[in-house]
Amino acid sequence: MHQLLVANGSITAQVASLAEVVASGNGSNHPGRVPWAKAGILVAENTTQGSAYAAVMVTPSHGVRMQYNYTHDTAGLPGPVSVSSPRWLRLTRAGDLVTGYDSLDGAHWAEIGTVQLTGLTGSVQAGLFVTSPADDLGANNSSATLATATFGEVHLSGDFPHQSWDNQVEGANTQTYPTQPAGRSWFRQPGGTFTISGSGDIAPQVAGGNLGGSGGTTSLLASGALGLIAMTVLATLFVTSEYRRGLIRTTLTASPRRGRALAAKAIVIGSVTFVAACIATAIAEPISRHVLHAYGNYVFPLSTLAAVRATIGTGLLFAIAAVLVLALGTISRRSAGAVATGIVVFVLPFIVSHPLSPAASG
Repeated sequence: MHQLLVANGSITAQVASLAEVVASGNGSNHPGRVPWAKAGILVAENTTQGSAYAAVMVTPSHGVRMQYNYTHDTAGLPGPVSVSSPRWLRLTRAGDLVTGYDSLDGAHWAEIGTVQLTGLTGSVQAGLFVTSPADDLGANNSSATLATATFGEVHLSGDFPHQSWDNQVEGANTQTYPTQPAGRSWFRQPGGTFTISGSGDIAPQVAGGNLGGSGGTTSLLASGALGLIAMTVLATLFVTSEYRRGLIRTTLTASPRRGRALAAKAIVIGSVTFVAACIATAIAEPISRHVLHAYGNYVFPLSTLAAVRATIGTGLLFAIAAVLVLALGTISRRSAGAVATGIVVFVLPFIVSHPLSPAASG
């Protein structure tokens, strides 16, 4: 349940209760305890899947938490929430900085943390949310759960132009996370109290979690294996073609020192490969991200610094591999053997560590 925040502002809410219902294997429902059920407040870039966000929430077994961008988690006040022991939560937004607070009485506040969210440069969405992850039954089975929270004393301050709430159910309709009918997901009681129900999760992804295979989505750089194969062939031919055609005599006549000639070749192939790989990565990464989003796939938010690191790292990987493949070609003087060895040594581990099969989206 959210409102448009066009510039800076804050949202404050009291969470008075959080109750969970677990679906049994025989189809019946019963009250239960879902340790990572969540009820809280959230600021997000927009309402599309995978958008940058920061949230402060209460949980049944892990106290108050501040989480953001599916990768970070910071603890706040301990203990569960109840009518006799509510929690007050607050998020303030100043540009791309979001600060989370919690309180036992709504008067004395403690800061949980401040995060910088890339992408929060204009209007954002701020509001209330409830989630409840699947209950693990073992043997690769899980059961749907539903959490219901009561919010009291919801206060908004800052640039909220409409002062009206929009109700939106996010996520896919699956057996594990069934979509709740819009009319049942929330209602407003007299006095400004809100009751919201939700099933699913929004959380940092961990190995074995429910957001995707092997604890993470497929790497955007996995297709680099194809580039490594092409680079291996070209780097090998850069030196073995001279031996095959007899041009090595001309090279050694011009530069009799073999070490100097090999170093020059290594500098050329390494530099060219580094620049080409960086340019290709810088172009491919945003295109791949756009295509994945367009087809409903989940992709982690990526900061500018992380994108630069990934680009430079990919360039270095290709450049180092090119130089080492060049060395293999110099030693063997045979294209086929050097290419095969280079693929086994450099390409095969890359494929194993970055599987090309698509992972389930979160």
